[in-house]
Amino acid sequence: MCCAMTTLRMPIASSHALKRSRLGNRTARRLLADPLFVLGLGLGVGALLVAVTGDDRDKSRLIAITILFLAGQAIAAVSAPRLHPGPAQRTMITSARFALAIGYVTVATGLIGDPSFRPTGALYIPIVALAAALGTRQAVIVGVSAIAIYLLPVVYATPEHLVSNTQRAVALAAASIILSIGTRRTVSALTVTVRRLGTALAHDRRRSRQVAAVESVGRLLAATGPSSETLERIVTLLRQDLGYDFVSVYLGSDRRMRLAAQRGYETWIEEFDGSSGVLGRVMRTKTVAFVPDVTADPDYLSASGSVQAEISAPLMIAGELVGVINVEAQTTEDLDQTDVDTMTLVAERLASALALARERERLASRAELFQRLTTFAATVNGTLVPERLQQEIVDGVREALIATVVALTILDRTTGRYIVKAMAGTDQAYLGIEVGHGEGLAGRAIRDRALVVDDRFDIATVATAVAAGAASDLLAGAAVPLIRDDVVVGALTIIRSDLDAPFGPDELEALPILAGLVALAVTNTFLHAEVTELSIRDSLTGLFNRRYLDAAVARLDSGRARRTPDDRSRAAVVIFDLDHFGAFNKRHGHQTGDAVLRAFADILRRRFRGSDIVARYGGEEFVAVLEGATVDDARAIAEEIRTAFALVEIIGNDGGRLSATVSAGCAAMGADSSRFDDIMAKADVGLVMAKRAGRNRVIAA
Repeated sequence: MCCAMTTLRMPIASSHALKRSRLGNRTARRLLADPLFVLGLGLGVGALLVAVTGDDRDKSRLIAITILFLAGQAIAAVSAPRLHPGPAQRTMITSARFALAIGYVTVATGLIGDPSFRPTGALYIPIVALAAALGTRQAVIVGVSAIAIYLLPVVYATPEHLVSNTQRAVALAAASIILSIGTRRTVSALTVTVRRLGTALAHDRRRSRQVAAVESVGRLLAATGPSSETLERIVTLLRQDLGYDFVSVYLGSDRRMRLAAQRGYETWIEEFDGSSGVLGRVMRTKTVAFVPDVTADPDYLSASGSVQAEISAPLMIAGELVGVINVEAQTTEDLDQTDVDTMTLVAERLASALALARERERLASRAELFQRLTTFAATVNGTLVPERLQQEIVDGVREALIATVVALTILDRTTGRYIVKAMAGTDQAYLGIEVGHGEGLAGRAIRDRALVVDDRFDIATVATAVAAGAASDLLAGAAVPLIRDDVVVGALTIIRSDLDAPFGPDELEALPILAGLVALAVTNTFLHAEVTELSIRDSLTGLFNRRYLDAAVARLDSGRARRTPDDRSRAAVVIFDLDHFGAFNKRHGHQTGDAVLRAFADILRRRFRGSDIVARYGGEEFVAVLEGATVDDARAIAEEIRTAFALVEIIGNDGGRLSATVSAGCAAMGADSSRFDDIMAKADVGLVMAKRAGRNRVIAA
């Protein structure tokens, strides 16, 4: 029991000691941070040093007074913050502490030295300097008090000490005045510098927010264009990020503007006709208007009575006014020249987006008009099968322009070469030849991206044509490039053997129209092929998707069902599943997980044959169907893939190197089976067994 009590008292004692130590440390830090206490400490040490170096007999009294003086300053330093004094109370406490310091130096001066020499009188000077540093009022009060004390020895001096006391008093007073003025000026200069620095930093922070807001506006417009929803998001962004009280966007012309989006207003002006208001002045002058005080601007029209400042910036497209962006603030200090610059940039971004939208609309209208103006559109838009469309194009152009020969050259997107794909009016000897840039009529049209006309074209100048069997012959020829979305997708070449029947102006004007329709049709076949490919491909890995796999397996099942068992070939299935992929995604992020899926898909693409069906089955599962393979073949291939994948390293978001493993199940189909679903189920059983056996392995079921 005694031991237990002793053990209990020891932690309690240690806890109290720790608390006292922390309290002492806090008190010491507070005292050392207090300028008047530090001053008092310096005064006391200075006075004691002067006394020690002399032969004064009142050292013990000076020590006692010094201790009392420092104790008083320490009590004031520790107690004053706890009282939470206001400005007036703080001034009174500070003045009292300065008075205490002056009193201490006065007493010390009386105790040390003789009437002819009082060395501690110099200690008044640091008191005056500190007072000047803390404020003008303290400097005046303390300075006058110190000078008065300096002059007291002169008043009471005996005749033999009058001159020396007067000189000392004048010197000390002059030093105090000079030091006080210099200190005050230095502190004032530092205060002004700090204030200016704070203002500059605030200005930089505000400018950074403005630049960020402009960039955000640009990203919004680039992503979605100047739609109504985008304009609403822009005015919301400007109000929230830049703190504008009211933001609005008007669209129209220099004759009339209508409100397109606004934030902050409870009541607003729906439209302007340019005859009134600051916005009307912008419509007339087409220049930015900055009104720092709306009460002084006779044009201002109020939508909110609390508005004090306004900026209106025009949206210009090639000298044409298409809109105005307007911001207003409730105080005149909230808008300045940086806001003018910001809104000018925002207006430029908006105008550019509107210009792009107009151009897109114009191009769409032209394409629609061209389709209505020619019956050729019905021909070229009748099919999306490339070979059939290409032949219909050359046949239709030959009939429309009464040409002898028409050739269609199309860009092979995989190689970047231009190949003759279809011809009408001659034999097919030229099909498949490559058209070089600048070679022949089509090559020149592709190179120059412009209509090429040659009424006396010699086909013998084209090396590839000569190689295909062409003889020297003068022909009337023309070629027009097929351009879509600023890409030359091919060329249309038209030849007439009758030199007396060159292409007339109307026919030449029709050629670009026909080329536009043909380019559209060819591009549509590109897009259709891409869409078809995307519909059966997994967008992340590029492998076939589940839809294609199901259709392919159904076709294989149908083919096997039509054959007798003796005619059926062998087939095997492998199902892969990435190990712990869900946990991997959560730990390293979906982007890293996607990289793992792509890496595994690349291995599958490299290892399997072109005749094998390899598909992403869903999530982290992949399936390979191998016709003509045994279960041993499937297991060997799966084992190779498992080993290769384990060696792949993926760079994570933090730069670290990561790896993953895969499990697989295999199964094979015998001649007596006609359904792939059966071996898919068996392979799935093998996969489950592989996972239960510890993963990162291949098991054949």
